[in-house]
Formats: sequence, C-alpha cells, structure tokens
Amino acid sequence: MRPWLLVREALATAWASRVPSTLVLLLVATMCAATIATVGRTAAAEEQLLARLDSAGSRMLVVADAGGNDLITATIVDQAAGLSTTERAVGTLIPIDVVNGVVGQGGTKVPAWGVHGDLSAVATLTAGRWPGPGEAIVTDEARQRLGMDDPGGWVAQASTTVVDDWSIVGSFTPREPFGNYRTGVLYVAPDSRALDAVHVVLTTADVAQAGQTQVLRLIDPPAPDAVTITSPVSLAQLQELVSGDLASFGRALLVALLGGGSLLVAIITLADVLVRRTDLGRRRALGATRTTIVILVVLRTLTSALLGAALGVAIGLSITDQFRAVPPADFTTATAALAVLAAATAAVPPALYAATRDPVRVLRTP
Repeated sequence: MRPWLLVREALATAWASRVPSTLVLLLVATMCAATIATVGRTAAAEEQLLARLDSAGSRMLVVADAGGNDLITATIVDQAAGLSTTERAVGTLIPIDVVNGVVGQGGTKVPAWGVHGDLSAVATLTAGRWPGPGEAIVTDEARQRLGMDDPGGWVAQASTTVVDDWSIVGSFTPREPFGNYRTGVLYVAPDSRALDAVHVVLTTADVAQAGQTQVLRLIDPPAPDAVTITSPVSLAQLQELVSGDLASFGRALLVALLGGGSLLVAIITLADVLVRRTDLGRRRALGATRTTIVILVVLRTLTSALLGAALGVAIGLSITDQFRAVPPADFTTATAALAVLAAATAAVPPALYAATRDPVRVLRTP
C-alpha cells in the first residue's frame, strides 16, 4: 500500500475508534504535562541555580599580600590576566581616604582604590575619559558626597603626612563583582609600586581550582601564610554536587513518567487491537501484509500521540509559567519527542500481535 494511503487509512481508523484514540491522546498529554511540570521545573531551577552560582561574584578569586612583602607586582597581574582560566584580572592597592581638593582636609572623605590593569574590567565609563597616571574617575555617589557639581576638579589624600592628589577626568559605574567601588574613586596605581591584592574573575566556576593554582604559581609566596586567599573553589564543588543531584532526580522521574505512560499506551493499544481483530483479520484476508498491519496500528497511535504531545506541552508550559520556572526550549522539545516516541514504541508489540494472527481463525464464526 502506498504511504499516503496508509496515512489516510490510519487517520480514518483513528477517527472511527474515538475512545482509544482519545485515551492515548490524553495519556500522552498527561505524560508531557507532568514531565514539564516536574522534571521541567527541576531543569529550570537547576539552570537558574547554576546561573547564580556562575555569576561574576561567584567566580572571583582574590589573592592578597598578607605581610606587605611586595609579592604582587604589575607583571604578575598582567600575566594573571592572560591565563586561559581568567576572564579579567586587575591588581589593587589598599583603599585610602580622599577629599575634595578644593575643600581641603576638612571635607567629606570617600575611599579611593588604586588599580593596575584594564579599568574597563572593573568599571563602565559613563562620562569623560579613562584616567592616566595622576588621574582618577569618580562615581556619581562619591561625587555628590565630595560636593562636586560634575566629574571634574581634583581630589587629595586625606592625610597630614602624605598628600597625593589626582585630577578627576570622568565618572563611572562599577561592574560586578566590584560593587563596593560605587562609593568612591578609582585612580591608576603607579607601575613601580607593589600591589596589595590581585582580583581574578575566572571564566567559569568549574576552573576555580586550576585558576587558583595558576595564580599562586605566578606569585610564588615564600610561605603559605604569606598570602590570604578568597577562593570560589568550595562554591564550584557545591555547584557540581547540586547539579549532579538534580540531574539524577530528574532522570529517575523522567524514566518513571515515560515508562508508566508507555505501559498504559501499550495496554490501550492492545485492547483496541483485540476489539478490532475482525477488521484487522479482514484486511489480512484481503491481501494486507503483516508489515502493513503493523504500520497501520502504529500510525493510529502516533496520530493521537502527536496531538496529545502538543496539548501536554501547552498545559505544562502554562503550569511552569505560574511558578516562573519555564524549562529551556530544548528540554520542552525533547520531552514532546520522547513522549511521542515512547507511545509509538509501546504500540509495536500489540501491532505485532495483530499482524501475526491467522486471519482464518480470526474471521471464523462459531
């Protein structure tokens, strides 16, 4: 029989057998909706959790010179920025207090950080230009506290012994994870001066251990207590554990839902085959091959399964949308495909049973 005739016949018989077709449709819809509402929510929650764990703040590695031994140089910071595990890196000096140079030492103090490296790694320029040696940029919050009408003028170190000053040439907003810079000023650290800490934003949390090892090799501290380390290594390990647990739970639940649904589809299809054994036997007697019977039964089930999958996906997405945990599109597509495939596979044993019956015995009347 030609393929298009088989498809037409399958549609006609599916429409004629409304009860089993409707049951298969509702069963596949339930499989899809339940999978998306449970496993899908788990997948969405895992994706959100991993996104939070993999944010810039969770990928920050900070190595500080604990004893002031000039361990962290500008060269080391530049080398750390070029590592394959590094997204961006800068060296910093311990913050100092500065005041509006026009007001003098009695003015309001704000913190100022000396930074070596690409300032765009820690800040987004909003006005003016990037500073050079002896220059600085200021946030709007710090500018207002300093009493400046615009990002101009100059600031001086709030000290009676050492007085350095920097010209303000622009304004900025801090990038994550350098949110603490929103209250102050950034100036260019002198290349000749050793830095107090190196801040490394890693490419992913997974490379935390490797990135930490590489940075420590560059610094080569003389003793373990010569540096202090703030590392995301433990967070990366937590991420791996949580991800593995959620994935295992999701797989087990998916197998249970699809397996149970497939068994019920097989039972419904077998019951339909037994009820319609006379019609199938007549087709065999009129010349239909066993392959034709198998394809016809599977296509009938597949037709209902496709409609059920579409309905189930729509219901599942509406449910997850209420909880603001909509799963990724690839998960939804895969769920629908697996549900349809499971239903079609479950229809094969009953179809083989129907195809191997002797048409003479089936059509024989008592």
